[in-house]
Amino acid sequence: MTLFTKNPLERLMMQRPYPGKEETPRTPAPEGHFCCGCSRYGTVCLRPCYRDTDLREKLRAKAPER
Repeated sequence: MTLFTKNPLERLMMQRPYPGKEETPRTPAPEGHFCCGCSRYGTVCLRPCYRDTDLREKLRAKAPER
């Protein structure tokens, strides 16, 4: 097959794309770990965790107003 230009990238552009790596399943957090049961374990985790804020809101709702 002839190439239109002498650009080495032209040959790469004619190739068929290959599928990327398959994602390996993430292992769950061990029992007793703070992130146990969290769906974001193994990815970027920022503190305070969204679970902390949910718990804080529930505690505020339960606490009697003064």
